[in-house]
Amino acid sequence: DDMASGSEDDDDDDDYDDDDDDDDDDSSEDSSSTKKAAVAMCVHTGSFSDFEEIPGVSHFLEHMLFMGSKDFPNENEYDSFLSKNGGASNAYTDMECTNYYFDVQPKGLRGGLQRFAGFFVSPLCKSDSVDREVQAVESEFVQALQNNAARLSQLRCHTAAEGTVHNKFTWGNFKSLIELPTSKGLVPRDLLLKYYKAEYSAERMSLVILGGEDLGTLETWAGDLFSRVPSGLGPPVSFSGQKKPFEGGRVYKLPMTKEGHELHVLFQLPCLHKFYESKPDDYVSHLIGHEGSNSLLSVLKSKGLVTQISAGVAQDGESRSTAGFMFNVTFVLTEAGLKFGDDGFGIVEYLFAYINLIKEIGPQKWIWDEIAQASKIKFKFAEEEEAMDYVQELAVNLRLYKTEHVLEGDYLHDRWDPELVKEILEYFKPSNMRVEVQSSSFKDRSLPEEEPWFKIPFSARRLSEEECERLAGFSDAPGIDLPPKNEYLPSDFSVRAQDFLQEERGGYEEAGKFVCPTPEALMAPPLLVSTSANTEAWYKFDRFFKTPRMASLLSFRLDDISSSAEQSVLLKLSTKVLEDMLVETTYLADVAGLTTFVYSCQDRLEIRIEGFSHKLPVLLEKILDGMANFTPTAERFEACKETLKRALKNSIAKPARHATYLRLISLVMESWPLEFQLEALDELTIAKCKGFISSLLAKGQRQVLIHGNITLNETQKVILDTKKHFSEDPPRAKCAKKLAELKPGQNFVHAALVQNKSEKNNASEVYFQVGPENHVDYAALSLLEQIMYEPFFDTLRTKEQLGYSVSCSLKNTYGMLGFCFSIVSAKFSPLHIEERVEAFIKDFFKVLSDMTDAEFKQHIQSAIEAKHQQDQTLIEEAERHWEQISMGRYDFFQRHHHAVEINKWGKEAFLAWFGKYFSLDSGDCKRLNVRIFNTDHEASVADERSYSAGDLMNFRDEVKVFTKKFSPPEKSGPQIT
Repeated sequence: DDMASGSEDDDDDDDYDDDDDDDDDDSSEDSSSTKKAAVAMCVHTGSFSDFEEIPGVSHFLEHMLFMGSKDFPNENEYDSFLSKNGGASNAYTDMECTNYYFDVQPKGLRGGLQRFAGFFVSPLCKSDSVDREVQAVESEFVQALQNNAARLSQLRCHTAAEGTVHNKFTWGNFKSLIELPTSKGLVPRDLLLKYYKAEYSAERMSLVILGGEDLGTLETWAGDLFSRVPSGLGPPVSFSGQKKPFEGGRVYKLPMTKEGHELHVLFQLPCLHKFYESKPDDYVSHLIGHEGSNSLLSVLKSKGLVTQISAGVAQDGESRSTAGFMFNVTFVLTEAGLKFGDDGFGIVEYLFAYINLIKEIGPQKWIWDEIAQASKIKFKFAEEEEAMDYVQELAVNLRLYKTEHVLEGDYLHDRWDPELVKEILEYFKPSNMRVEVQSSSFKDRSLPEEEPWFKIPFSARRLSEEECERLAGFSDAPGIDLPPKNEYLPSDFSVRAQDFLQEERGGYEEAGKFVCPTPEALMAPPLLVSTSANTEAWYKFDRFFKTPRMASLLSFRLDDISSSAEQSVLLKLSTKVLEDMLVETTYLADVAGLTTFVYSCQDRLEIRIEGFSHKLPVLLEKILDGMANFTPTAERFEACKETLKRALKNSIAKPARHATYLRLISLVMESWPLEFQLEALDELTIAKCKGFISSLLAKGQRQVLIHGNITLNETQKVILDTKKHFSEDPPRAKCAKKLAELKPGQNFVHAALVQNKSEKNNASEVYFQVGPENHVDYAALSLLEQIMYEPFFDTLRTKEQLGYSVSCSLKNTYGMLGFCFSIVSAKFSPLHIEERVEAFIKDFFKVLSDMTDAEFKQHIQSAIEAKHQQDQTLIEEAERHWEQISMGRYDFFQRHHHAVEINKWGKEAFLAWFGKYFSLDSGDCKRLNVRIFNTDHEASVADERSYSAGDLMNFRDEVKVFTKKFSPPEKSGPQIT
C-alpha cells in the first residue's frame, strides 16, 4: 500500500549505497515460469473527496478493504491465497483515484478474482480491524516524516488556498483518523463506511483483467463476480472550475532532512486531459528538461551551479487532475548554486532566460516531429511490461482516454497544434510561478512558520513587482539555445536473420534436459566468442523475442580496487565524472530509445546500453571514445565530487538502509566503511581520476556481452572496435571475494544510532547465515521465502503492528547464502523486534509441522513456477546472463537447477533443514543482528555483545574468512581474433 502523493524515494544516487552489492538473485523473481495473470480495479475517487471530519479517510479505506469481506471474512485470506499461488498485491491512493491490483500464477486467477471482488461488493471493515490497521497508517505516516518529497508535497497542501481541494492533509494518521473525529463525537468506523457508500460505485470504477483464458471466459468471470458492486452514484466527480490552489509570485523555503539543496519552480496550468493527442506540455518539458549541448542544464553545469534538472507534469494526481496541471522544474543545486543569488534565485533568472527564448523563437515543428517520432517508435516496439504494472496503468487510462486509445494514449502525439503550445507558454510567467527552495543548510535557520502535520518549519515571501518584471524580460544567459537535431533516432527496424551456429547446439541440448515451460531459445546461454589476455567477450543472437533491439554490457575491474578506501572511492568518483562527461551524448540517445547506464559496483565499473539496435554500435563507440579521452573540467569535477560526498552521507540516512549497510559492511570483508571513504574522497584530484580511467583501459579485466538483434559478423566488428581501446596485458587473474563466515552458535550484534536525530524510526535486521552458495541450500531458502513471507507479514505487521515495513527474504551476498528478517518501527525498539522475530521463528516450526502435504506441495509448485518464470523482455534476458558473467558464476541454468532441487524437498527433510539453521538452540545456527536505534532508545545502543561501526575491524578478526573464487571459463563459441 502506498500514498501516490510524495511517495517517490528521495534518495540520492542509490548506486553509491553498498546495498547494491548484496546480490539477491531472487529479488526480481517475485514479479518476473509461465506469465502471470493480473487484475486492477481503479476507483475514480481519492483524497480530493476526503471528508473534512476525518482527513485521510480515502487512504484509510484503501487499507481496510484488504481486511476481509462477507464472502471471505478472514483478514489475510486474500494475501494468503495469492502467496500460495505465487502472487502479490498492492494499492495506492491518489487525489482522484484509488487503484487496487494483484498478480498471480494463471491457475489462481479465478480464485484471486473471487476474493478481490469482495473489496467492492461487501467489505467488512470490522471494528477490531479498524483499531489495528489505523496503526499501520500511523506507521506509514511516521516513515514519511523524513521523506523530502512527502514534506514538500504536504507543504504545498498546507499553503494551498482555503476552499480548494488541494488544501488537505491526505496521508491520515492516528490523530486525524481517530482522535479528531472522536473529539467531535463521531465514530471513525461509521465515517469510514459512510465514505465507502458515498464514493464507491460501479460507475466510478474501471476493471482490467489480464489472463490466458479467452476473452469470453474473462468477461463472464467479470460479470459473475462484479455485477453485485453497488451502483447509482453517477460518474466520477470533476473538480474543474476551481480557482488556482496557489498564489503566484511567491517563494517558500524549507529544510531538507538529508544533505543537499533543491530548487523547485512550479507553474499552474489548466487541466490538459482533453488535449492528450497533442500534449503541449510535453513540448515545453522536452526543451526545458533537455540535457544535451546548449541546454539550460548544460550551461548551468558548466558554471558549476547545478548537477541535475527535471521538468514536466508528473504522473501523480497532485500534478495532473481535473482541477488543473502542475508543471514543475526541479534543479539539484551545488553549494555554489545555492549561493547564486538569494538562496539559488539566480537559477530562476536563467530558467526565464530560456523560457523567454522559447517564446521568442516560437513553436518549432521539427522539434515536435522528433518528439512524435520517438514516441511512435517506442509504442510500436513497446516491450512487455510486468503484468501488475500494466493492468494498473490501463485501469487509469480507461477513464482518461477514448476506448481506441487506452493502450497508446500515453504515447500519442498525433496533433501538432502550435497555437495551443503558445497558449500554454503564456502560463510560464512570474505571476503564475511558485518557487520552493529545500536545503539542508536551512536546518540551522530560524524559519517563522510551521506546517502542523509534519511540523515542517518554513518561510514564505511575495516577489516584488521589480523582481517579476526582471524575470519576465531576462535574457542574459549566453550559450543557451534550442537542442541540436537528434542523430540517434533509428530508421532501420529490420529483424536480423542468421543460420543456426554449430556452437549454439550444446546450449540448446542442455536446456532441453530441464522439464519446464521456458522455451529453449530463451534458456540457451550466450557463447564465449573471444578470450584474450584480459578480455572475455560473450554473444547471443536473439531467436525468441525477434525485435529490433539489443543490449551491450561491459565491465572493467582492477585487482586492487578493494585494497584501500582511496581506491574504493576513486572507482565511485571516476564513474560519476565519466557519467557526467557523457551525458550530453547519452541523453540524446535516451530520447531516441537508447538507454545508457554508467555505474559502479563494489569492485568494477559497468556500462550498459540497451534499446534499438540500429544506432547502438555508434553510441558504444562514442562512449568508449569518451573513456579514452577522459578530460573533465575543474568545475564539473568539483561538482561531481560534492555530489558523491553528499550521496555517501545520505546513503544511510534512512534506518532501513543504515541497517543493510552495516550487515553488508560486516559480511563483505574487503568493503570500506563510509567514514574511511569520505576521508579519502577529500584527497582525490582530477589527475587521480584520469589515471584511474586510463588504468581500467590499460590493465583492467574486461567482460563484454553483446546480445540481441545483431549477427555474428556484426558482433565481430563491434568487439574488434571495442578492443581497440584496450591494452592486452597483464593476463587475467582469477577473481575472488573475501566474505565473513560467522561462527556456529555465536550471535553477533551490530548496533548504531540513527544518522538523522529527528528520525523517529528504529530498524532491525535479523540475519541467519547458511553457508557458501550451492543449489540445494539455495533451493531450500527459495522455498522458505515462498512459505514464510506472507505469514511473517501477517503476524508481525497486520496482527502485532510492529511497523509499516516488514519483510523477509533470501540473501546471496557474493556467494554466501543467508536469510534476513527486516523491520522498521517507530513504536518498538530493535530489542523488542528481535524478541518478536525469535517468537515467530519458534512458532513457525509448528506451522510447518501442521502443514498438510497438499499445502506443502502447493508451495513447492509455486516456488518452482517462480524459477521458471520467463523473461518478459530481451533486456531482462540479457541482464540474467550478465549476472552470471559479471559475478563470475557462469551457471546460466542456475534457476532451473534450483527448480530441480526444490522439487526434491519433502516436508520432514525441510523441517530438519530449517531447524539446523534457524533454531536458536542449534549448534549450526549462525546469526547477525543489526540494530538501528532512534534517539529515544539511545541508551540501548551500548551492549556488551554489540559491535559499533567503529569496531568493525575487531568484528572481522572474530570471524572466519571464506574466499569465493571465480574462474574464467574456456571458450564456447567461434573465436573472434
